[in-house]
Amino acid sequence: MGTRAWRVGAFLLGMLWANLGLAADWSVVPSVTARTEFNSNLAYSFTQKVSDVIFAVRPAVDVNYATEVSLLQAHLGLNGLAYVKNANLDHIDQNYQVNGQYRVAPRWNLSLRSAYIVDTTLTEELLVSGLVMSRTPRQSIQVGPAVTYNVTERLAATFNYNFNRVNYQDPQFRDYTYQVAGLRLDYPLKNEKTVAVANFLVRETRFPGTDKYRSIGIYAGGVHRFTENWDVNLFAGANISFLNFSTVVVATPTTFAVVPTPTKFKSTEVNPYFNIFTTRRWTNLSLTAGFLRDESPTAFSSISEQNRIYGSASYNFSEKLAAGLNGYYSLTTQTSQGNNLKNDYFSIGPEVRYRVTEKLSLLPGYRFGLRNDLTGNRSATVHAVWLMATYEFPIHFQR
Repeated sequence: MGTRAWRVGAFLLGMLWANLGLAADWSVVPSVTARTEFNSNLAYSFTQKVSDVIFAVRPAVDVNYATEVSLLQAHLGLNGLAYVKNANLDHIDQNYQVNGQYRVAPRWNLSLRSAYIVDTTLTEELLVSGLVMSRTPRQSIQVGPAVTYNVTERLAATFNYNFNRVNYQDPQFRDYTYQVAGLRLDYPLKNEKTVAVANFLVRETRFPGTDKYRSIGIYAGGVHRFTENWDVNLFAGANISFLNFSTVVVATPTTFAVVPTPTKFKSTEVNPYFNIFTTRRWTNLSLTAGFLRDESPTAFSSISEQNRIYGSASYNFSEKLAAGLNGYYSLTTQTSQGNNLKNDYFSIGPEVRYRVTEKLSLLPGYRFGLRNDLTGNRSATVHAVWLMATYEFPIHFQR
């Protein structure tokens, strides 16, 4: 299935490439970011906290290409991490992305999202599943083609597919393949401020062996623009989940283990889905807030039910100086055959951006994190403070 997805992606990119002869706008933005960070608890450990100073260098290139009928975006990035006291954690993250859109005919549009990512777990897995894992290299391959057909002047139907393959270096975590196919209907109302949306998804997650998770998602909602600077997105529905496991996650105070069981575990559940977020912008101030209730697979061969609340604010004091505040809270239930584990995580932190020159910016920041194991009644805190410098050299041209 993954090979077929890559073929679809290559076909779409080929069609985009065929339009390079058209008048186009190009931009190439090379950049390099250097960051120094002190972290008081690298692994969010409940006991035996380990602190360190981390040096990071992140070179990247962003490419944008646009014509009247196509759009191509590419990102190539590396992130080298060096730890002063824990050299065994040194790693080079990789992030390569190619996204494209192409209008085949007045009513037909093709799009593609693809990525190859090599990073480490812990923070990255925390953002996806809401669970804190020990740090280990992780590889992810993602391909997501889509086709949109304008049925009428108002009604648009989008058929989409997404493939994601995740591999972990640490054998205690289980690799998995995630696939989702969906149909989305968008219908702008006559008030020209509201778009009604219906979304139908079929998802499958396969782990090694016979363990698998399938779900059907049925969502409805819409997007409403109160003003040019204020919009609200509201979606609600249900996930109908089917679990089939031959293994069980065994938890100890410090580790997780996946062991086989003599009998299969099967379960069918119906859980609510909510996704609400809004953005409000003023001349110098912008606010974003949201709530998400959804499910996702984890490396523990289980399903993570996550409730997430988040918000951010940014204010431009001048053309050179800006500041922001980001907050995040998640409550996660890990569903498996042998455990019903609950964890929550809270994070908040300010960041300042000072533009030294048109191309050079300095960004000092701070983050406080609080991790709670609600099942074992344990807590862990982390403090991180950093100074980051970014240099960009944008190149724009037309032809």
